[in-house]
Amino acid sequence: MADLPPPKKESAILSSQEQTLRLARSRGIDGMLTRNTDSTFEQRASFRQLADQAARQRNLEAIMVMASRHCEETAAGGEMDSDWLTRFLQLAEDISMVPMQQLWGRIFAIEVATPGRFSIRALATLKEMTQREAMLFQRVCALSCHYAGSDEQRLLLGLHKGASLLTRAKVTRLGLGKYRLPYGALLQLFELGLLHRGELESGPLPADGVELAFGNQQWRLQRKQANITLLYYRLTPVGNELAQLLQESPLEEYLQDLKTVLGQGLTMEVSVTTAPAQENEGV
Repeated sequence: MADLPPPKKESAILSSQEQTLRLARSRGIDGMLTRNTDSTFEQRASFRQLADQAARQRNLEAIMVMASRHCEETAAGGEMDSDWLTRFLQLAEDISMVPMQQLWGRIFAIEVATPGRFSIRALATLKEMTQREAMLFQRVCALSCHYAGSDEQRLLLGLHKGASLLTRAKVTRLGLGKYRLPYGALLQLFELGLLHRGELESGPLPADGVELAFGNQQWRLQRKQANITLLYYRLTPVGNELAQLLQESPLEEYLQDLKTVLGQGLTMEVSVTTAPAQENEGV
């Protein structure tokens, strides 16, 4: 049987035209495309505005349903700030993707339980995020840890061993691309204000060590020599606020690789705490 000929270019153009018409109809702006003479521009504009208002209403009601699912049968933590509620509704009304609506519903539920947890700036940042950017941030949260006694999240990259009489200074770091976080993805998170720009370096680790928490894992690190510092990216205050929504289990591959890197200058003890299972808020 002879090979079928390639599709004609006109068919691809027609498909694009059909897609354009479908999108125009969905937003009520197809009047001139369809040569609609049964209504005026004013009538079509009024119809479009009503359709837009109905879509925003539907979005907000869907978010309230999701918020209700997250609310526990406990008393609210206090009176919600009315200005915060107004801005929340203004920012959330255009959120139509279900995974993102779930995040907004969770924000509302948390704010009802403990007013003041989320700033307007955090809400505005979330509004600007695409679902893809939210998924990138979710990966960062799956790799992040915090010092014992602090909620400030940071993404460990490796360590720096200072020079001694017999050895030169040495830096050992992980490549985050292995964990689907290439540098281009980090740049997007820098631009959104979720991560501080550039690698940071801790001060020299104290002689009695430090404790880190990765989900339910507790790591106690102690240096093998002086002048050992940790390399990391640090989440911004807005990033730390939004990280509350993405409670991810640590990525095991990353943890094993990090143990190998840190083991070059540190000893570690790892313990696991038992915590109640939490619902995954993935996007």
